[in-house]
Amino acid sequence: MGSEIDHVMARLGERGFAVNIETEDELRVYRVSGKGFRLRVGIGPKGILLEFVVNRDGESPELRYGIDTDLYDISDPDQRCFADEIQRDIAFFLDALGDGSLKVSRGRNKTVIAFPCADKYVRVERGRVFTRRQEYERASGAEAGGVFQPFGP
Repeated sequence: MGSEIDHVMARLGERGFAVNIETEDELRVYRVSGKGFRLRVGIGPKGILLEFVVNRDGESPELRYGIDTDLYDISDPDQRCFADEIQRDIAFFLDALGDGSLKVSRGRNKTVIAFPCADKYVRVERGRVFTRRQEYERASGAEAGGVFQPFGP
């Protein structure tokens, strides 16, 4: 479990991102920080998780985005398909960070990220209470209404 993520993390390191590996309980944890963000990816026998935080910048609030397997016991072979799907989603997210296609737009009281994921584009923005995730067919839809810049190492 997690081999696809391990490969993407190695590519992030090759692209200049500082990738640190730690152990937390039963998880192998990758931590990455860059210009304007913090990232934590955990891989273990009972779950996989991604926690991405866009740091606060001036009047733009912090934005948190997560992907995880917490609803599924992935140690159960019947749940393996969910683990594989979530691992792929995390790998797409990490690849987008590494190749510059994961972008952020910061505005007064609004922070938005947009990135490609498989055959769609995802827009994540902070609402009043919850973080909202929407999917689009084109990058222009996901990036509408903002000035988006890629994250860097």
